[in-house]
Amino acid sequence: MRTVVLRKTCILLAALCAAFALCGFARLFPRGTFIGGVNVSRLPRAAAEARVRDALAAELAEKSLTVRFGEDVYVFRPPELYYKTDLAAALSAARRGGEVPLKKQLCLAEAEDRLRALCDNYYKKSACARILFDAEKEQPFTVVREKEGMYADGARLLQDVRRALAAGGGEVRAELHRVAPSFGEEEALRAVSLLASFETRFNAENAPRAHNIRLAASALNGCTLPAGGLFSFNARTGARTAARGYREAPVILEGEYVPGVGGGVCQVSTTLYNAALLAGLQVKEHHAHSLPVGYVEPSFDAMVSGKSCDLKLYNGLEGKVYFVLRVQGGCLRVRIYGPASDTTYARESVVTGTVAPPPPQVRADAKEEELRAPQAGLTSEGWLLCRRQGTVRRVLLRKDRYAARRGVVRELPQNGGGGADEEKEKTEDGRVAP
Repeated sequence: MRTVVLRKTCILLAALCAAFALCGFARLFPRGTFIGGVNVSRLPRAAAEARVRDALAAELAEKSLTVRFGEDVYVFRPPELYYKTDLAAALSAARRGGEVPLKKQLCLAEAEDRLRALCDNYYKKSACARILFDAEKEQPFTVVREKEGMYADGARLLQDVRRALAAGGGEVRAELHRVAPSFGEEEALRAVSLLASFETRFNAENAPRAHNIRLAASALNGCTLPAGGLFSFNARTGARTAARGYREAPVILEGEYVPGVGGGVCQVSTTLYNAALLAGLQVKEHHAHSLPVGYVEPSFDAMVSGKSCDLKLYNGLEGKVYFVLRVQGGCLRVRIYGPASDTTYARESVVTGTVAPPPPQVRADAKEEELRAPQAGLTSEGWLLCRRQGTVRRVLLRKDRYAARRGVVRELPQNGGGGADEEKEKTEDGRVAP
C-alpha cells in the first residue's frame, strides 16, 4: 500500500516538473501586452511574432510608391516594398508587458539599382550639329541638326524616394533636365560662311594649258585647313610632271615664254592666292612672275615652280577653312568658306612706274611666230584694304618689278623705235600666263 502511494507521488512530481519546464521555455506574454498596437496578451513568443507580422503585412498591402518621369508613371507595391523593423527587440522588451513601440521603416528593395535603371531609360546624350562637306556639290555643305540631350537627377530622386518612404509612401516626381548642345545649326552655318570668291579667265581653246588648270584645280578642290594649319600648294598638288598627267604648255622662265610641262598651273596658284587674301588668311610664301600676267593685276600674281617656289597659306582664323575650286569653260573660280568674320577685305594694285624695253632684236630670217613688239616692264605695289566697323585700314602687301621684253623684228621701223601704240596692243592681247 505504501509502495503504491510512493509511486503515484513520483508520477505527479514528474508531471509537475514537465509542466514547469514547458512553461519555462514557452512563457506567455502577460495580459495587457501590445507590440506596435497589436495585442499579444497570453501568447507565446512565436504566436505573438506571427500576429505582429500579419498586422504588418495587412498594413503594407495598402502602401504604394509612385515615381513619375514626365508623363510616365511607375508604381511600386509589395513585395518590392517591405518593412524593416526591430521586431526581435520589441518581442524581448514585451516580456515585461505593457505597450511596446515597434520601430518600422518602409523600404524599396534594391532602391538604388531600380532607380538608376529608370534614370538610364531617360538618358539621351546631346549631339552637336555636324557639317558634311562635299566639294563636288554646288552647295558644298549640309548641316545635320543638333540633338537635345536629357538626364534625370538620380541623386535627387533617391533622396526624394527615401523621404517619401519615411512618410509612408506616396508620389515622387523625377527631375528631368534638358541639355542643349554647345554647337547648334546656327553656329554650324556661321562656321562655314562664304569668306571669299575670286575668279580668273583663260583661253579654253588652248587645250594643254586648260587641261593643266583643271588638273591642278581638281587636286585642290575639297582641301581643308584647320585653325593654326599651314597650307602648301606644292605639297597638295604634288610634282607637275607628265607621269602625273600634266601636259606641255608655255611657262615664263627668266623673262621669256618657253615650253614647259605644267604650264597654266600658276593661274591656279594665283587665283587661290587672291581668294586667300580676301578670306583673311595669312600668306607665308609667295613669288611674283618675272613678267606681268594678263589674268590678274600687277602685284597679285603668285608663281609656283618645282620645289623652290611655293605658295604657303596660314589659317589664323578661329576655325577650319574649306577650299572649293570650279572650272567652267574658260573660268576658274576659287571659293573659301570658314568662320564668319566682321572684317572684309579688298585688293588694290598700284602701278608705280614703267621699265623701258631694250632695243628690239633685228632678225631678218625670223619666222612670223617669232616676231613680237617690245613690251615695257613695270613696277607695282599690292595693297590690302581691311574694312571693319566702318573703318578702313590699308596694308602694303608687296612691291614688285616686272621685266620688259625685247622686241623681235625683221628690220627696224623708220622712226627707230618700237612703236608705242603697237607695244600697247601687244601687251593687252599677247600677255599669256604660265
